[in-house]
Amino acid sequence: MSLRLGNSIAVATDFIKSNPAVPVYRDGENLYAVIYHIEIGYNKDHSSNVMQYIIIDYKDFSISEEEREELVSMAMEYCREKGIDDDENLKITLLDNEEAENFIEKIFNNMKVIRGLITKKK
Repeated sequence: MSLRLGNSIAVATDFIKSNPAVPVYRDGENLYAVIYHIEIGYNKDHSSNVMQYIIIDYKDFSISEEEREELVSMAMEYCREKGIDDDENLKITLLDNEEAENFIEKIFNNMKVIRGLITKKK
């Protein structure tokens, strides 16, 4: 077998940035959800842009539509506090525990450590 390196290929992603995870508590003490904020920089039409991904990892197996809306409202409040515009570069996603853990772990191998630290802080 004969291997060789090819020419470099430019990719559109400039950077991937993880922001601190934000816990959401129910009744003031019980961890109910965790908001993860991932920024991905990319180039479009010769200008730099940033996609803002807000991922809500909720603890219950299933939640009602009202609870979903409340979590999305919490995520929107987070975005307002951080100065993130509600435009085409913002994606807010609710995921169940397993989906969120698998996704987050692929990007950040320390997801369980983060959750453990948040759970212990009461």
